[in-house]
Amino acid sequence: MSRLMGPAPPHLGLRAQAALVVRIWTAFVRARWATYRYPLPAAVARMGESGRPPRYRLEPRRLGGIVARVLRFGPWKARCLWTALVTYGLLSDQGDAAELVIGLPLEPKDTIAHAWVEIDRKDVGPPPGRGRHEELARYS
Repeated sequence: MSRLMGPAPPHLGLRAQAALVVRIWTAFVRARWATYRYPLPAAVARMGESGRPPRYRLEPRRLGGIVARVLRFGPWKARCLWTALVTYGLLSDQGDAAELVIGLPLEPKDTIAHAWVEIDRKDVGPPPGRGRHEELARYS
C-alpha cells in the first residue's frame, strides 16, 4: 500500500516536526492556488499528484489532526476545504488511496457545505470530519 520506509515513531523529533509543518504550509499554498486557478475536480486531481514521498508514513487520522492544528494560527483557522485538500494531498504523497468528500448537513439551515477526507469510506479527518453531513460529491 505504501512506498515509504516505515511507520512514524510515536513522537516525531523537532527536525521531523519542522519538516512536516513546512510540507503542510506548502501544500496549503498549492491548494489555494489550485482552487483559484482550476475547477474543484481539477484542483483535487492536482493535489493528488504525488510529490516526493515523506520519510515516514503517518497514520491517516493522526495526519488529519496534525494538519488541522498546523493550519490554525491564533483565532484564524483554515476553512474545511483547504484543510481537507491539504490532508488529501499529503495522504496521496504517502501512498494512501484517499478521497475528498463534499457534503451538506443532514438538517441544513443554510447552503454551507463541508469537506472531509475518507479512505475506504472511513472518515480520516480533518476534524470534525464527516460529523452529521450527507455526501454530495466525492473526488479521488
